[in-house]
Amino acid sequence: MTDQEKWEALINNCADFDGKFFYAVKSTGIYCRPSCNSKAPLKENVVFFDSSEAAMAAGYRPCKRCRPDLPVYEPAEDLALEVKLLIDQLYLERQLLSDKLGRLGVSERRMSQIFKDKYGMTPAEYSGTLKIQAAEEKLRDTDQPILDIALSLGFESLTAFFSFFRKKTGKTPGEYRNDLSRTGQAEHFFYGTYETSIGVIIAAANKSSIVSLCMGKHIPPNLAEEKTALTDQAISELNEYLDGKRTSFQVPIEPQGTQFQKKVWEALLQIPYGETRTYKQIAAAIGNPGASRAVGMANNKNPIWIIIPCHRVIGSNGSLVGYAGGMHIKEHLLHLESGEGSLRHSI
Repeated sequence: MTDQEKWEALINNCADFDGKFFYAVKSTGIYCRPSCNSKAPLKENVVFFDSSEAAMAAGYRPCKRCRPDLPVYEPAEDLALEVKLLIDQLYLERQLLSDKLGRLGVSERRMSQIFKDKYGMTPAEYSGTLKIQAAEEKLRDTDQPILDIALSLGFESLTAFFSFFRKKTGKTPGEYRNDLSRTGQAEHFFYGTYETSIGVIIAAANKSSIVSLCMGKHIPPNLAEEKTALTDQAISELNEYLDGKRTSFQVPIEPQGTQFQKKVWEALLQIPYGETRTYKQIAAAIGNPGASRAVGMANNKNPIWIIIPCHRVIGSNGSLVGYAGGMHIKEHLLHLESGEGSLRHSI
């Protein structure tokens, strides 16, 4: 490339040339990638280098915005993860969370778009998901008054809590608690922790079915730590799947959720091995084409990862969007399934 071609790539912030050359600015002592969004320097102050090492050897410091010293730098990915970590820590402290997010130096609209591109939902939707999960867990304790639960989750009144809970689940907290009793949620559940090629997996089961399969640290509430024949079977089949030796699962499953969530999960089970579907396609498959967002929320709450293949759902533009186990896991699973076959199971 000529210096003129490099200059044109620089002033156009052309990411296609990142890694092919670097430029430094004499007046600031800083060097950057061609795609850096910093203010365009004067042409006479610019020096070009073929490598990051050459720029540093000449005494220039790496730009803190475009991080030319890193092999790969994806600021949107980093921002999305930082927002997620803050929400994970502070979703029950609304004002403190708002203050922390405000200090990230990104507009609320831009932050919301970046987060949604990464995780398939907005920060507000993700925070609501964590809050409803916490509410459902607390409601399992029948000795805890619903008012105490509402206050512990940051709601100022029972009315606000009931409105939030009904909007998210279609039931009042009392109805949800009663349903738990009627469907035998008080029965004994057990879980085991297993090492797999994709990390630590926790499998939970009742006496007849797998009720949860997820990455480590997501231990379902009120379970006894004890491996069973069912949890062993689930992990044995999972390992065969991860080794490319299995495209279907025989272990019985019993995901617990609302009727709408179960309809979504049943639709996920119909996605053929090696194929993907969009949220919009899943919404159409369950007869509710306008429910793409609700489908995304149900997909996010899938309690039995991989067996119920929520990793096969992608964005309408073909992007992988979010995955609770991490995007690298989702990419790995989809790559693994790039052959032929079909996965079938029933709830």
